[in-house]
Amino acid sequence: MTMLKYLKIDKEKREAGFTLIELITVIVMVGILSSMALQKMMSVQEDAEMVAEDATIEVMRANLIGNFGDDLIKGDFASYPQNPFQSLTKVPEGYNRRQATAPNGEEDNDRLWVFVQGQTGGGLTAEQAGTTLVNFIPTGFIFHQRRDHTVVKWGYDASQGVISNKVIVNKSELKEDLQDEQIEQGEETEDDLLLQRRRLGNLNADQEQSRRTNRNR
Repeated sequence: MTMLKYLKIDKEKREAGFTLIELITVIVMVGILSSMALQKMMSVQEDAEMVAEDATIEVMRANLIGNFGDDLIKGDFASYPQNPFQSLTKVPEGYNRRQATAPNGEEDNDRLWVFVQGQTGGGLTAEQAGTTLVNFIPTGFIFHQRRDHTVVKWGYDASQGVISNKVIVNKSELKEDLQDEQIEQGEETEDDLLLQRRRLGNLNADQEQSRRTNRNR
């Protein structure tokens, strides 16, 4: 067989299709790209859900203060509701006014918002709450279960109309995987952001206590 004929046959083989090694390489690359795309989609979805959560709580805080102020202006007896959802003009999607238990992390509780009165949600110190009120005592807890089954909560003090910072109750496997990926890539996790908020709240509390002390001298 001449060299020219050998090269011709080799060329025909290459043009006939992928080799087994080439196919495996393509499959591996597609798998890696799919995994990266899924991870990115999960991250974007979580970010959007976190923003929506924060917006819901901020609306609730503003509503509590606004209604209290309106009652004072009208000369009515001003107080905060036992359930922070009850005075909202529009409740968030997924709110169940009839449920009195925290989400259980199961799929049928995804996107659920609920308020549980009492200490059923567990204790929450002023430090964890990230509030300047040293006498913050939760009278109930706001719960939300995300679409990835992660459950978060906020303490609510009905006597002072204060909602605490967000606390993660339990993380789903998807959440754990995403957080591990963020750590590997050197990105901030939600735990990091919540810790920063608590530290800021504690700093504000220390400054407020210092001002009170100086005024009393």
